[in-house]
This record gives sequence, structure tokens and C-alpha cells, in this order.
Amino acid sequence: GPHVRVPLTQFVKMIPEGFPIRQYPDICHIAGAQFALNFLSHVWAFTHQRQAVAPSPEFMDSIVRQRANGSTPTIGVGAYSEGVGDDWNKAVWSGVAFQPYRSVKNIVADYARYYFGADLEETAAGLILGLEQNWIGDPAENKEITKTFALAQKLEKDGKDVLAKSWRLQALVKRAYNDVYQQRRYVCGLESVAGAMSALQRTWSADHRLDEAEKSLEHDCVDKTMSSYKSRVLDLASAINKTLGAEVLQTQDKMLNIQLIDEPVSDVPFLLDQVKSIKKLKSDDDKDKAIAKLTGWTDPGKDGFYAALASVPQSPNLVLPVSLESDPARYINPTISGDRYHSSHWISSQRSVFELYDSSVVVRFEGLKSSAKYKLRVGWGGGSGEVQLSANKKSILQKYMSATSSTKEYSVPQSETKGGTLELECQQKPGVGGSGRSCYISEMWLTVESEDSVIV
Repeated sequence: GPHVRVPLTQFVKMIPEGFPIRQYPDICHIAGAQFALNFLSHVWAFTHQRQAVAPSPEFMDSIVRQRANGSTPTIGVGAYSEGVGDDWNKAVWSGVAFQPYRSVKNIVADYARYYFGADLEETAAGLILGLEQNWIGDPAENKEITKTFALAQKLEKDGKDVLAKSWRLQALVKRAYNDVYQQRRYVCGLESVAGAMSALQRTWSADHRLDEAEKSLEHDCVDKTMSSYKSRVLDLASAINKTLGAEVLQTQDKMLNIQLIDEPVSDVPFLLDQVKSIKKLKSDDDKDKAIAKLTGWTDPGKDGFYAALASVPQSPNLVLPVSLESDPARYINPTISGDRYHSSHWISSQRSVFELYDSSVVVRFEGLKSSAKYKLRVGWGGGSGEVQLSANKKSILQKYMSATSSTKEYSVPQSETKGGTLELECQQKPGVGGSGRSCYISEMWLTVESEDSVIV
């Protein structure tokens, strides 16, 4: 079941022969869960948090095939659910476990035909599969969102009578509308931030730069089309409450994520607060320094490196010991944390990666200068237990200490960087119990302290 310290594949080997084992998987949560969606963008995490209408047929299919049907000696599944919002995931678990020779697309098509009718089968099945693709990768670059939205609109037209009565179809169409609404909000927010950062880095006076940045950040992203999308989301949420009951669909979020529909999805609120605060400073010199600090947040300097470890797409510096497909519960690979927006920090500082139990968070930097001495700055994201940070499995940069939410600096021995590669590893003390979550890290900066002669 969820959050068991020993992975199922290992657990079944520990149990004496003859004892039946039934799985108890969590198939209803998208984050902070046994099978959290891999590298879920903050856009979806902030606007849905843990519970959402999130059909994940291909992800669930992969899990079932690894954990059942002879791959592990288990008997049946009693799924962990919070409402019926994971109805489509239950269908996949049941279908694949019962008839493993069938493809997941075939099972989804059966589901669509049974609940929505043969005439809508192809379009509805495409919508279910498409919604899963909507939440993979960077929302700003994801073209599947528009394609999936077109399927939802076709179902509204071709299946009007079914849509009026079916909470299942209402929930799926609502998700498609919300996805395209959030994507447009996000893209507009990115443009506003880019405009503000460009203004702040110009050679104008401090006041002029701040004024132009403020104008960019105060741009209203919601146009008439987006307003209509939002209205449709609200209408469908109301319809679900009438056909089924919101508390039945999502017992842990009876608002059906509506309270989060306008949650910030970009750095606009943070940056706007910073700009307004800087404008209150009295001297131009103080304003210039504050602007430089703000715009240089991710700048590691010449020959330096910066890594936002919980970024989507995945940071190239974050090491995955095994494939995502082979580790769905992430007993080995790191997991992303952070589903609530805070205007006091950059989004990159609000989200962290963490490890479970005796695994590690490993970050690798390549292309370092052999003649340089480096300093490491780490944005720790809190957590529990005691953690240790080492370099190349040799030098201990930080001995076991209580996990904390702070930024700390470490001097890196030049002997560990002269080869051009630095691998940093965070571990908690082995054998711990509890939730097992630790080594929360948001960002890393590797900066050059000085240039020395090459160590031989």
C-alpha cells in the first residue's frame, strides 16, 4: 500500500510461501502519493494540489504490468480511493489485471463505448488518453493540450444529450477546458515576466526600469476567450454537483479544484511585489543593487552552474539512477514536492526534489574548469531527519544534520573538481522509518571562488 517502507517487489520475497498478498495502491492522487505523476509541472500542482480528475491510463498500465500478472505473486487489488474521480484508473487496473493480453488503448475504448455509447467511443477514448498527455512536460510547449481540447469540444457538439446526464463525461470535458485555460494563463505570465526582466536589465534609470517592469507585470492575461473557458469550467462543476455530487467525485476536494482555478502559475506576483518594494527605496544606488540581486538570482557567474532541480522538463543536472517506468513509486528516483504557491519566493525556490528512505538525491555538474576553485550554494527545502551531503562519494561537505529550510554555502575541495565533473549526493541516515522523505533540495549554484594553478 501507500508509503510502505519496503517496495512490493521486495516485500513479496520476504513473506513465507502460502500467504496471499493483496495490493492496496493509491490511484487517486497526483502528488504527494505512492504513484505521484512523474515530473508534474507546477502549473498543474498549484491549480489542483493532490486530488484531481487525472486519467492516467498509460502510467497505470505500466504499473499493473510490473506489479501483477505474474511479475509479483499478488492476488487482486483493493484500490485506495478518495471519491470516484479515479474511475478511469480503476477501469485500467481491472482491465489489465483481468485480461493482460489486451492493450490499454483497447481497454480505454471499451470504457468509452460502455459509458458514452458507440457513436462517441473514438472521440471519448481520445479525450481520456489525451488528458494524460496534457500533463506531461512543459505546459507552455505542450501541443497536446490544444488537440485534446478540440476532442472535448467535439464531444460537446456530438454528445450533447450524453454530456447532460453523464458525470464522467462532464468531468473529462471540464478538465480539458481547465487545461487550456491554465496553459494560456501560464504562457501569458511567462511573457509578462520576460518583459519585466528585460526592462529591469536595460541601461535606463532605476525608476524608469521599475516603471516599465511594473507595466509588464500588471498586464491582464485573461481575455474574452479565456473568460469563456473559465465560465465553462464553472458550469461543468455545477453540473457534476447535480448529476453526482461534488463530494462523491472528490471527497478531499469538494470544490472540484475551483478554488484554485486562478492560483498563480508564474512568477508575476512575486516579481511584482519585489518591484514595488524596490521602488520604495530612497537612493538610486540602493535600487540598482536590489535590481541586480533580483535579476541575477539564477546567474552563477562566469564558468559557474545553476540548477533548478524540480524544473519541468527535468533538470539535466538531476541524476535518475533508474528509468521512471521501472520505479513508479520512486523508491530509487527522486520525487518533486511543492503544490502550493507562495508569493514570497521564485517558483524555482518553492519546489524541491526529495528522496525516500535509503535512496539518494544525486546532482551532477560537468564541464568544470580544472584550474578553478568552486563554492557550492544549496537551497534546502526542509523535511525531516538528518541529512548528509558529499562530493564524488569522497569528501563530506556537510555531516549529518537536521533537515532545514535555508540556503547554505559550502567550499568544495579542488581535488573533487579538477577532473571536470562534480557529483553531489544527499542521503539521510540509513534505516529510518516514518514517511522516509528527506533531502529536500530546490536549487544549487556552483560558482567560481578563485582561479588557481592546476592541481596534479
